[in-house]
Amino acid sequence: MEKEFWMQAWEDRRIGFHQSQYNPVMTEHYKDLELKDKNVLIPLAGKSKDILYFIERGANVTAIELSEMAVKEFFEENGIVPQLSKTATHTIYESQGLKFVCGDFFSYSPDQGKHFDYYYDRACIVALPMEMRQSYYKKIESLIAIHTDIFIITFAHNGPKDFGPPFYVPEEEILTAYKNIGFDLNFTVFNESKAEGRFKEAGIDKMKRLHWKKQI
Repeated sequence: MEKEFWMQAWEDRRIGFHQSQYNPVMTEHYKDLELKDKNVLIPLAGKSKDILYFIERGANVTAIELSEMAVKEFFEENGIVPQLSKTATHTIYESQGLKFVCGDFFSYSPDQGKHFDYYYDRACIVALPMEMRQSYYKKIESLIAIHTDIFIITFAHNGPKDFGPPFYVPEEEILTAYKNIGFDLNFTVFNESKAEGRFKEAGIDKMKRLHWKKQI
């Protein structure tokens, strides 16, 4: 999607994707993993409460979000006062255990020598139409290493593949894209339900959510 779409979505409060609690599938995945002093990357983070989960577990989180409104609301709603700095392309909000990068995900580059131990994507890949996802995979390749633990949440349905967001990301696409950058992923269907609202209006009957992780 164009940047303006998401900026306007926050302005218009079209943020039904925001969850006021920790994502239960996320907490289930990470509950037994060692997070203390590990580096976690969360793209298109919005003002997600999930960020706090990782911080409370002792991780160092890098969250990336296009909307400045979302970033500011995260800190305001959680009573955190960040320190601000700027680069040529991004505004950086920092607090204990958190580096919140405001700006374009595709132009973000981590600190020299920095690597991410965990990659958690609940909202980024499903926000991108098919024509943008190849750029997404290339960007991810530059941000993760062979040891990185990957956890991704996607949607699937029986309707038009170009309807969204959230967009349907075909299973074969993800399997192939990640295999091409050295990762074998597998997925589990963890929720299937009848389509509602604009999805039903688009002729979609059923929707399901899938979670992806690296094969061990």
